[in-house]
Amino acid sequence: MSTVTNEKKYENWPSQYGNPEWFIHDRFGLFIHFGLYSPAARHEWVMTHEKTHPNTYRKYFNHFEPDLLNAKEWAHAAKQAGMKYFVITTKHHEGFALWDTKLSEYKVTNTPIKRDLLREIIDAFSEEGLKVGLYHSLIDWYHPEFTIDGLHPQRDDEDFKKENTDRNMDKYVEFMHGQVRELLTDYGKN
Repeated sequence: MSTVTNEKKYENWPSQYGNPEWFIHDRFGLFIHFGLYSPAARHEWVMTHEKTHPNTYRKYFNHFEPDLLNAKEWAHAAKQAGMKYFVITTKHHEGFALWDTKLSEYKVTNTPIKRDLLREIIDAFSEEGLKVGLYHSLIDWYHPEFTIDGLHPQRDDEDFKKENTDRNMDKYVEFMHGQVRELLTDYGKN
């Protein structure tokens, strides 16, 4: 039986993806699913599972104020538990940005909390020496150009679908690329 060293195992790994060695070594981490769906206190798919209309879902945006959030406490607890990295949801399927994006008004700094929570969380975890990972959904039920597909909260609402037949997914993809560019430029490599 031959053994393959990790060095050999990843010799053909595309360099633009980085070296996954750190993950093999630092495999204990934290995934933080936190966003506009959090106050619903059910799950991050609440909008689609309950087929909530965007106008009704807006109540979570209008009242989003996690004033007891203390990123430094979260980061310290993660470090004390032995975690080596964390991943945070930057935007989940409902389209709400946890940072001060310049590309949408549907963002944390326009809610009652009026703070860039992504920045606070990344800074706190970085100060504790944890690696940073960003989860960014490809789905966006808020964006006016995102296609109404089989997961969209209004997938069974025939009137809503008729009113939105002219959506252009290419425009949404351009928007999504812009948001990812913002994240990688302003929040990457700490």
